[in-house]
Amino acid sequence: MAIRVIAIDLDGTLLNSHQEISQPNRDALEAATRRGLQLLITTGRRFHSALRLLAPGPYPAAVITSNGALIASPEGTVFHRDFLPSRTARLVLDASVEYRPYAVAIFHRHGRGQVMMQHNASPDGPLQWYLKTAPECLVQVADLPASLPEDPVQLMFGGAPASLEPLETQLRLSPAAEHVHLTWTKYFARNVSLLDVMNRGCSKGSALQWWLNREGTDASEVMAIGDNYNDLEMLQMVGRPVVMGNASPELQRDGWHVTLPNDEDGVAAAIETFALS
Repeated sequence: MAIRVIAIDLDGTLLNSHQEISQPNRDALEAATRRGLQLLITTGRRFHSALRLLAPGPYPAAVITSNGALIASPEGTVFHRDFLPSRTARLVLDASVEYRPYAVAIFHRHGRGQVMMQHNASPDGPLQWYLKTAPECLVQVADLPASLPEDPVQLMFGGAPASLEPLETQLRLSPAAEHVHLTWTKYFARNVSLLDVMNRGCSKGSALQWWLNREGTDASEVMAIGDNYNDLEMLQMVGRPVVMGNASPELQRDGWHVTLPNDEDGVAAAIETFALS
């Protein structure tokens, strides 16, 4: 069946190692839109972080952010949200007290308060990243669960894989387990891993399915391109799953095409092979 929709991850996929969309990738996106194909960005990043990486266009029809918790237009119109209820977020944080220095609460708002961490946030966690890239969005509080102003988009824990991996088992055995979906993003070369805590049932795959239902498009008409564990649900549901050449071999499945790495314009190669030929 012909491809009608292209869903593309950002980090490690559409973005190269310099956090840029290369000109060949931009050219391929523009060619796809001229053919009438619909573009979707599907990322673990929060909405405002993702948006600043996409200009100049072509803009996608929608941006699926925070691993499926929010679907919005590039102009900011919200189509769908599946945020983590505050009561569930507090259950998670109560079950992971020793990991709170590595915890981040993400909110869908402009400016200060998009990102919330505790005063005792570890420099080995996401704190340094936000101080470097988005200090205007960061607020630090004494007690994270007591300070949640509203339902967060998600919770995230960041750190070295070896130190963070036990948290997954801890949360799966906690009272929060039945209320959440856990998804990993792992960058082994940088010794960094992110454990995202989403509302139960929330994933890139569920958000993509919501959008397809809205548009009247079948999943068999979709090509999805990704590189990390948080892309699995999306890749598993579409007719043409494509894995980046820089992805972990664990993400490769029988019948899944492996394109070039992100630093070799792998997105452009996949689009030219499956959508433009």
